[in-house]
Amino acid sequence: MNPQHNAVWLYLGSEARDAEEIASLTDWCERNRVGKVIVYVKAADRFSESIKERIALLAEACAERGIELHGMITTLQQRVTGRDELPFPNKECYCVDAHGISNYEEPVNGTGYMYDPRHPAVIRTVADTCVDLLRQFPGLNGIHLDFIRYYHYDSKLVIDTKSAGHWIGQPKVGQPIRLETGGVATTYFVEEARQTYNDPPIGDKLVLSRLHRFCFCDSCLAGFESHSGIRIPAELPDTAGKAKWLLTERSAEWAEYRAQIITDLVGTIREAVRSYRADTQLSAAVWYNAPYGNELRGEALTPDSEYECFGQKWSAWAEKGYVDFVCPMDYWMEPGSFAGVVEEQVRKADGRIPVYAGVLKTPEYEITKERYAEYVRRAEEGGASGICFFHYGSWKAMLG
Repeated sequence: MNPQHNAVWLYLGSEARDAEEIASLTDWCERNRVGKVIVYVKAADRFSESIKERIALLAEACAERGIELHGMITTLQQRVTGRDELPFPNKECYCVDAHGISNYEEPVNGTGYMYDPRHPAVIRTVADTCVDLLRQFPGLNGIHLDFIRYYHYDSKLVIDTKSAGHWIGQPKVGQPIRLETGGVATTYFVEEARQTYNDPPIGDKLVLSRLHRFCFCDSCLAGFESHSGIRIPAELPDTAGKAKWLLTERSAEWAEYRAQIITDLVGTIREAVRSYRADTQLSAAVWYNAPYGNELRGEALTPDSEYECFGQKWSAWAEKGYVDFVCPMDYWMEPGSFAGVVEEQVRKADGRIPVYAGVLKTPEYEITKERYAEYVRRAEEGGASGICFFHYGSWKAMLG
């Protein structure tokens, strides 16, 4: 690995607030061989004079040390407390899941809105946002795309109904059940309803599921037919039926179609930022597995799931010259598993772009200095160009 070629994510909430803290950050970067600082820029930050001043100071300090500064955006996701904060008032700009439920109507966890990467307004706005970041913060060396992917998570609840009484006869397979907690409503669907006895009413278990898989809106379904030449059976009555058919009968073609949409979006962003400033770098955060955190649940790694589930065929981005480096979020893994994942990612990059293997440290997932050294060794042996620290605030004290 390059002697100064690690990367670090930076959140501005309680970090780099003044010249003294910025100096501490750049000192830390030099000691830990960090050559790229990736600073998260929220939508509101573009309009904040205080943030502009902080990033200007940060850019100047980084430039003096030969450190690159990249502005990061959450490309296809927005977490807000109310719809009035959203950039798109048009419901069609938001994804529809495999049950036919619009994310605009039911945001993930009540706050997570997922944009449809195929919608013209989304494509145009995302590209314009990246250009505007370069305009508002001229000290940036590049743009880093976080959440340049489809959202994917299969949620399942298993409920013990032994003492449910006569309610055990109510839930039927396929029936929607709407759960509401703290004002946030989420629709689940009955996958299985088992009971031991009808009289007396003694249940066994109730399984509720929700497939957060996107996007199955009418426009995307029509786009699939046009792209693939495959007709979705006309007799399928609803979105849920069409989604089930695609995911079981045409999963390979569906995965390729979605990945092409994301790849095309990355290409559009690349063209936009390079048209504004020719030397702009473009990079991205990519996943290693879906669902993430598999090792914490004792589940096997599912190779290529970042492509099949998230639509991230990032090797194509590298091959087409759309990105200059990637930061895979290789989190929550033992060093041995981490090593295998990094080796595969370097193979996919095929020498075209640097790979900075992401290592996470949080109060829930602590990493000692000795363990960190093992990650570094494994990343170097796997051919990675460096480590990407997530994030500065959680690593600064331990590494000093």
